[in-house]
Amino acid sequence: MTEPPVAAGTDAQHRQVVLGQPAARREDFEAFYISEMRAVSVFLMHQGATPYEAADAAHEAIAKLLPDQWRTLEHVGAWLRVTAQRCYWRQNDSRTSPTDPVPDRTGGTCPVTEVVLTDTQQRIVDALHQLSPGRRTVMAWYLDGFDYNEIAQMLGMTPAAVRQNICRARKDLIALLGLDKGVAHA
Repeated sequence: MTEPPVAAGTDAQHRQVVLGQPAARREDFEAFYISEMRAVSVFLMHQGATPYEAADAAHEAIAKLLPDQWRTLEHVGAWLRVTAQRCYWRQNDSRTSPTDPVPDRTGGTCPVTEVVLTDTQQRIVDALHQLSPGRRTVMAWYLDGFDYNEIAQMLGMTPAAVRQNICRARKDLIALLGLDKGVAHA
């Protein structure tokens, strides 16, 4: 069995707690990590993060779930996205992409390589980056499968405000992606 991926900079205590668990629990966390790391990274990329920024924020948020909070939270997916979003927002304003190649890790892969976007998905991400921060944030939650009420609760908004932001963001995206061409306007 391979060792579960651990975020860079995570203290050794977290590593020991995960490795000290029975094999079944390590496998559960590994599956949780793999699925959520990719999903949260894409969620943050929808908000404007580069793959590296998204991976850093997602790692930081997942590390906060250790050792057992990931099992006990009622809405762990929503908690993880709120936390990762806050980690992303806190990142230094002088963001830079690393120039060195990402080193290979034994027993795992770089999560950035797991986030592979098709050309169409990349066009959508590029269009999302052109939205205002508020619309981009609401759309990221919506694209991640949350409904208006859940988004409102997570972002401290009313469902009507969420609905309005999503409606306006959709119109902006349609125009940005050139999907309004050839559509008859009444």
